[in-house]
Order: sequence, then structure tokens, then C-alpha cells
Amino acid sequence: MKEKNMSRSELKRAAVLDSAMLEFQAKGFKATSMDDIAKRAEVSKRTVYNHFASKEVLFSAIMLKMMNLLCSFDHVQYNAEQGLAEQLTLLAKYEIAQLQNESFIAMARVIIAEAIHSPELIQEALANFNEQESPLAAWFNAAIAGGVLTTEHPELAVMQFISVIKGFCFWPQIVQGEAFPDADKIALITETAVQMILKQYG
Repeated sequence: MKEKNMSRSELKRAAVLDSAMLEFQAKGFKATSMDDIAKRAEVSKRTVYNHFASKEVLFSAIMLKMMNLLCSFDHVQYNAEQGLAEQLTLLAKYEIAQLQNESFIAMARVIIAEAIHSPELIQEALANFNEQESPLAAWFNAAIAGGVLTTEHPELAVMQFISVIKGFCFWPQIVQGEAFPDADKIALITETAVQMILKQYG
């Protein structure tokens, strides 16, 4: 949704979410107060509570926002008329582009840290998210239904595909603070993920 089409209330909600992300990144969940978030968002504390009943609810909303960012593959749908390698390459490139978002990486660090210390924070968000079929899973399921990929465990194929990508384009940045791979390395990672799926399931 474009900002010009958002209502005043929606704009304030978005501002609170963005401000909370910045506060959590800077201070961590426990050290951040709703007052801090309201001040950064330039709204009243009451406005924050009108949209989010608690800091935990706000954290959950941010988690869902970040997860949905990774699952915005709507424009890469399975196409029986298009080659599998080409479609898998598009999926890999889009996933990598999302993972390269610095804001996402920063927020992921906060979420992972809080998941270790306060796992209950993420349970509800994960439960809601898991009820939805991700576009990536939908693509694999459609390819299997079309008979071009063969497996009785599509969720495993999806996990293998994404694990190759995240092994170079997510976890090293999260855990070790490594720089994101350059274009040549990204091309190699993409080709590796694609060929793995084609050889194992094609």
C-alpha cells in the first residue's frame, strides 16, 4: 500500500512499527520502553497503545512484518510454460535481495536474541505465520502437482533450497558480522541452490 493511500491511523501505526524496530535494534527488547517508541514515532503514548496493547504485541507485529517481507513472492508464481531453472533462479534472486536488506538483518539479530532469552515472545507470531502457506512453498507445491518436481516431502525441498541460500546470505551476517557476498558469489550460490533442486527432484 502506498503511503498516499494510507489513512492517518495507518500512517501512525506504520510510524510506531518503524520506530519500534529502530529502538529494539538500538537497545534490545527489554531495555526499550513504550515511551521511547512513542517519542521516536512522534506520537502520544496513548496512540501507541491504541494500536498495540503491549510491547509484546508490538514485537509480534514486527516479527510478522519481517516474515512477510521474506514471503512476498507473489510475482514469482509457478508457470508450466517457463523452464524450471529460470523460475528457481528468480526465486533465489528475490530471496537473496530480501536478505540483503540491512534493516531486515538488524531486526533479525534482535529477534534471534530475544527468541533465546524470551521464546514466548515469538510463539504467537510463529503460530500465526505457520497457518499461511508461503509463496515459496506454494511454488514448490505447484511444481510438484504439475509433475515437474518429484518428492513426497515438499517442505524438505523448500528447506534445502533456502538453507543453501541462508548458509551464505544470512547466517554469516547474523552470527559473524560478515559482509554480504559480492555479485560473483551470489551468482554461484544461486546456481548451486537451483542445480541441487533440479538434480535431486527434477
